[in-house]
Amino acid sequence: MAFASSIQKGQIPVGCQLCEGGNKIKWKCHTCESLMCDKCKDGVHRKNGKDHKILNINEIRKPDGSKDTIIFSEIKCEEHSNQACCLFCNTCNKFICLKCTTKFHNGHELIEEEDYNKGKVELKPKQKSEIKLEISKVYTTDLTDIHLIAVCSDGSLWMADNQRSKLQHVKLRGNRTEVITSLNTRIYGMAKTDSNNILVITTERGETKLKLINTMTGEMTYSRYDVKPLYPITIHVTSDHKVIIGATSGKDPFPVKGRRVVVVLDQEGKQLQEYEHENHKKQLFSLPRFLTSISTKRLFTYPAFVTCTSNGNICVMDWLDKDFRARVVVLSPGGDILGTYTGRPDVKTGDKPFKLCGILTTPSDNIIVTDAGNHLLHILTDQGQIITYYNLHDMGILYPFSIALSMTVTIFIGCFYERGSTDTTKAKLYELNFSGF
Repeated sequence: MAFASSIQKGQIPVGCQLCEGGNKIKWKCHTCESLMCDKCKDGVHRKNGKDHKILNINEIRKPDGSKDTIIFSEIKCEEHSNQACCLFCNTCNKFICLKCTTKFHNGHELIEEEDYNKGKVELKPKQKSEIKLEISKVYTTDLTDIHLIAVCSDGSLWMADNQRSKLQHVKLRGNRTEVITSLNTRIYGMAKTDSNNILVITTERGETKLKLINTMTGEMTYSRYDVKPLYPITIHVTSDHKVIIGATSGKDPFPVKGRRVVVVLDQEGKQLQEYEHENHKKQLFSLPRFLTSISTKRLFTYPAFVTCTSNGNICVMDWLDKDFRARVVVLSPGGDILGTYTGRPDVKTGDKPFKLCGILTTPSDNIIVTDAGNHLLHILTDQGQIITYYNLHDMGILYPFSIALSMTVTIFIGCFYERGSTDTTKAKLYELNFSGF
C-alpha cells in the first residue's frame, strides 16, 4: 500500500470579487462595496481606491455597535449574478439568494441577516474529514495508453486505447487484466447507460457516430442519440439518465473555429438544452425577441470531457490548445458559470503546464481531475474551487489520464506507459481507496 502526500487547501466559501483566483475574502470596501482578498486589498484596490474605507470582514461580523455590519443585499449571489443575497448558509459557509435556498441548500442551516450580524449563531469553519488516498491494487494491461474507462455493474471494465485504436472489455484478475472482448476501433467518448450497456463515440467511413455496445454480446449498433450537424467528442450519462455530449461544428479541434457546445438530451434522445455562450441560455421553444439575450463569448474552447454533479452542475474539461493545456468550467443547470479552475500557480509552470485529462464527480459531489503533465490529482468543490491536490508521483503513479468510479466506490486511474520505457505496451491501471471527499 502507498499513501499520497497531500497539500491541503481550505475550501473557499466566497471568492474575491476583484480577482479570478478564487481567494478567500478578508476585507470589505464600503466605498465601492467590493469584497476582496489580502492580495487585492494591497494591490489592485489600493491602486484604484486609495481613499476608500476598508474594514476587516471579521470585525464587521462582531456584534459591536461602533462597527458596521454586513448588509446582505449589498452582496451579489455567486450563482445568480442578478440576485442580491438574503441569507447566509452556515452549512456551506456562503451568502446565498432566495433562488438558492430551494435549489441547492434545502435542509441546510440558514441564517438571517439580523442573527448573522448580532452573532446569535456561532460561525465556525466546518470541520473537514481528513482526505486520504491509498493504492489498493495495481493491474498491468496490454494497452499502450488508457484514454477512457467505463465500469460495468459486474465490475468488469471497458478501456479505450486511441494510440492503438483498440477497445477492450476486461475482467480484473490478480494483478492483470483479462480480455473478454477486443475491438479494433478508435473511441472518442464512452459512458455506461442505466441498462449497463456502453455508449461510445466512434467514426465510420469518416463520419462520427454515437453507437451502443451490448455488454453481454459485444455487438455494436447505432444509438438513438445524435447531435447533427455537430460532431460529438465526449459523452456522459447522468444518474437520472440524461445524456450530456460535448460537441463541435468542425472535425479539427484547433485552431478554434465554429461552434463549441455542450448538449443535454433526454433518455429518448430529445434535445433539452444547449450551453455555448456566456449568459446565454438557448431555449428550445420560441420566445419574443425582446425576451431573448444574445452573447457571443464562448463558454468553451474544446469541451474534451464532461461530467455532472448530483445537483445538476455540469463540469467540463475544456482544452485550450493542442498541448492539452486546460481548465475546468462548472455551470449551473441554468447555464451560469459557477467557477473556473485553471490550476494552482505553485505547481503550474511553463515546463509543466496544467494538462488535464480525466474528470469525474464523487458521491459527495466533489470534482476530481487528473493532471498528466504534473502527475497530480486535483480535488475541487462542486463549483470548481480547489480543496487539495495530491502528488501521485510520490505514490508511483505516472502520467494519470482516465479516471472512473468502481461499483464499490473506489477510483480507477488509467495511465499512459512511461515515456522512454522499453516496455511500451504495459500501461498501468490503478485502483485507489479514498476518504474525506
